[in-house]
Amino acid sequence: MTRVLSGSVLLVLTLLGVIYATPVCYLVGIGIIGTACLYEYFGLIRAMGIRAQPWFGYFAFWILLVDFHYRSFPIAALLSAVLLILFLSALWRYRQPVQDRAFALMAEILGILYFVLFLYPAIPLRYDYGNEAGMHWTLLLLIVICTGDTAALVFGKTIGKTPFAPILSPKKTYEGAIGGLFSGIVAAIAAQQFLFRDLPFGHVVAVSILIGISGQLGDLAESMLKRAANIKDSSHLIPGHGGALDRVDSLLFAIPVLYIYLSLLYS
Repeated sequence: MTRVLSGSVLLVLTLLGVIYATPVCYLVGIGIIGTACLYEYFGLIRAMGIRAQPWFGYFAFWILLVDFHYRSFPIAALLSAVLLILFLSALWRYRQPVQDRAFALMAEILGILYFVLFLYPAIPLRYDYGNEAGMHWTLLLLIVICTGDTAALVFGKTIGKTPFAPILSPKKTYEGAIGGLFSGIVAAIAAQQFLFRDLPFGHVVAVSILIGISGQLGDLAESMLKRAANIKDSSHLIPGHGGALDRVDSLLFAIPVLYIYLSLLYS
């Protein structure tokens, strides 16, 4: 019951945000999600024995996110500044062994870029292609991911026999992955026919395939981090669902893939 209630609340909040949020509110919402994910990411890093310094990670994440949106400062210059500060910070951690400093530096760089570059495209995806079209593409993304995740779990538990990635995620099976992929495609086609008739059918089918595949890869990417940290859930932030990173891991790969596709389509 707890899982259902918390999932329902998340679903309602997500739909309200996608449909009604202004660009500024949307930016803040994405920033809050990214901060929660970054917090959990640094928890995984600590569990791996890497002593990273998260304070600058949060600061750099917000600075880059806001600058990507408003283009107030050259992005290349800002990225250079962030990397320069991270390197200087690693150089001056004289109490840590050199190897620990290098590992911490790499973990900090990955964490910042992981969530900025994979979450930020959700904003132009929602607003750059027209209010209605952007909303429909975003909702289609959520439909494919949610349907695919649920179907993969059902197929995996009922008919799953062949391990898909036994080292990274022992419970995942080929049957579950294929069932989740095709279920997402069917859900996308149904959504286009009954809800989003303005979206081109062929492109809906194409992006549903790409979203389905990239979403499963995003899930595996987080599983790799959790397996390295020997942790089951990234946190216990969401009752019955684990952490924020557990909920958006599939979206983290699917968002930029869809954004790249639409950038080419609308160009």
